[in-house]
Amino acid sequence: MHVISKKIMLLSMAFLLALAGNAQINNRKLAEDMLAKMAQIKTLKYRLYKKERLTDGKFRESEMQIKYQKSPFACYIYMYSPDPGVEVLYAEGVNNNKAFVNPNKKMVSFIDFDFDPMGKTLRKDEHHTVFENGFEYMRGILKATMKIADDEGKFDEYYKIDGEVDFKGRKCHKVILTYPKFAWENYTVKSGEDLVKIARANHLSEYMILAKNKLSFYNSVKAGQVIKIPNIYAKKVIFYVDKINLMPIYQEVHDDQGLFEEYHYINLLVNTPIPAEEFTKNFKDYKF
Repeated sequence: MHVISKKIMLLSMAFLLALAGNAQINNRKLAEDMLAKMAQIKTLKYRLYKKERLTDGKFRESEMQIKYQKSPFACYIYMYSPDPGVEVLYAEGVNNNKAFVNPNKKMVSFIDFDFDPMGKTLRKDEHHTVFENGFEYMRGILKATMKIADDEGKFDEYYKIDGEVDFKGRKCHKVILTYPKFAWENYTVKSGEDLVKIARANHLSEYMILAKNKLSFYNSVKAGQVIKIPNIYAKKVIFYVDKINLMPIYQEVHDDQGLFEEYHYINLLVNTPIPAEEFTKNFKDYKF
């Protein structure tokens, strides 16, 4: 009887410890811990897979290697697909704040290509600009959506941990953010505004607004014009939050039409020092 009682006691203690551990990983704590870790990022290296719905309803998939530095902002991109060998380098305050581009075309290899990172060439069929690489942009979106949930008193209804998953060999918390009140609202464009300014001020996707209103580009609006904008960034977002580094290494975003965008952060290295020369055009491994 003594042995049996001891086993029961040990099992009970294990059960209570498990409950205590699970209690610590609640919706609020995981969200706040993730945001705190994202705020501490200085540099990143990762392979990015992305799938984005274009204005014609079709999806564009791409894969690339990225080096990112938060301050001063710098980003290097090497494309694997759909345009192998293409390189983009942007460094704050360098090259008149234009991006160096290597189109990887032999016939034009002798020409220097410099493009405005907010211009039509680099924004073609892209949901985001070079500036949204890393996690700082998503951190702002998350803070805004969490505030909406708090203001409505429904944080634990909108933000839920949905078990655990294994993603590319990484153990992750699966987190689902839902906003059943997602809707399109009328918005009157103010003087000096374009879609980027409107989206940034309201923590929305400018590409989603562009597609909804069937506009040709982000500056194709004028003061007084009435357009449709969503009342939140997304109707549903699914995150896989890495248990070790607390980064959302898988992101799946839905609007009222279904899947809008999807991102995979593979072989992610957080705050690994990146030599300054790796954000210069003449670095030995680049072909600008």
